[in-house]
Amino acid sequence: MDARYTVFKQIEPDAQCPPAVKNELIAEIALIRNSLTVVEVYVDDLFGVASAMLAALVSPTGQSEL
Repeated sequence: MDARYTVFKQIEPDAQCPPAVKNELIAEIALIRNSLTVVEVYVDDLFGVASAMLAALVSPTGQSEL
């Protein structure tokens, strides 16, 4: 079983990641996270408005007011 894992250890580089590449990667992850937060806020508001509109169209008895 150890022979399977030594194959992967052989292809791993011994060098460290350069600080500039690490900072760029962290910046990209932060950008993706912030973008998804903005999308989540707007989509949540959109579904909230849509459900409020549908709730206003349907009376408590379950019949449409149209």
